[in-house]
Amino acid sequence: MEVESKYKNYEVEDFVQDDDFRCWINSPNEILISFWTNFQKDYPEKSGSILQAKRIVNALFIEESVILPEDYQDSLGKLKIYLDEKLSNKTPAKWLKVNWRNVAAVLLMPILAVSIYLYSSKNLIQSSGQVVQYVVPDGQKSKVILADGTQVWLNSGSTLSVSMDKNNRRKVQLVGEAFFDVTKDKSEPFLVETKNYSVKVFGTQFNIRAYKDQAESETILKEGSISLFTHSNEEIKMAPGQRFFLDKTKKYSVSEVNPDIYISWKDNVLKINNEKLQDLLVRMEHWYGVKIQVDNYDRVKDLKYTLTIKTESLREMLDLMSYVTPLNYKIEGEKVIVKYIIN
Repeated sequence: MEVESKYKNYEVEDFVQDDDFRCWINSPNEILISFWTNFQKDYPEKSGSILQAKRIVNALFIEESVILPEDYQDSLGKLKIYLDEKLSNKTPAKWLKVNWRNVAAVLLMPILAVSIYLYSSKNLIQSSGQVVQYVVPDGQKSKVILADGTQVWLNSGSTLSVSMDKNNRRKVQLVGEAFFDVTKDKSEPFLVETKNYSVKVFGTQFNIRAYKDQAESETILKEGSISLFTHSNEEIKMAPGQRFFLDKTKKYSVSEVNPDIYISWKDNVLKINNEKLQDLLVRMEHWYGVKIQVDNYDRVKDLKYTLTIKTESLREMLDLMSYVTPLNYKIEGEKVIVKYIIN
């Protein structure tokens, strides 16, 4: 790597997009450590840009695999159209001119998750209101490592929004389902906001399911302790092995459970334990990335199932359900039509 020809004129966004720079941050080896240590000694004026770039790379770090351009061009095109429309509705006084080099689109193809971070070259980390979003499509899963070391497993059909404001660095918003392994920090709690309640922790493991298309939501604590705060600011403290469940009428209950049943999805095992069909259908839609229509839904929505899905396909899953309650089904691409055989 030749410093004179490549790095001495780099700005923050150039460092962020450089493969060797990101490798030094995420997977350092002796050669990279030596090179960047010497570079910073030779070019101390670059220390500010390098520090900001490191923060961004750390914030966006996620397990990646090699992807082909054709795999992400469609998503990138949609992103450009979306941003162009947003900009066209804003006055020049409120928006900086956008340079596409300042749009970092992190395309997570091992699980087809898309994370988009838009930032200004003059004000990267300090600007409040800037957010990184990790979006996982239906039928896929993802693991994210946040800037503070917290690990998050995202289930299919989920979105995790992470604040880039340094004063809110341990505050996230979740729509969908996620398992959190939070790095301990006694001086600064980790906060998760959902549509119905928020969760406050200092370092622990727990699972939250709060999909937009499900009226019910739940939190299961595996290790440590957490506090939940409802919209009425009521605090509910939880101990390991407990499940907080909020029903569609906004009434909640806390019960003792086996957490492993509820978090098995992150290991690609979906365990259904005496669950109503109306809830099971939502989980199946996210799990397989399909839309399921039940012709006689109102008559069968309260049927209950106990199943374990490992490598079973959608067709195999429906066959298993038909053994318990007779039904016919038809798969048409991403649409499934189910009709129960009832007297």
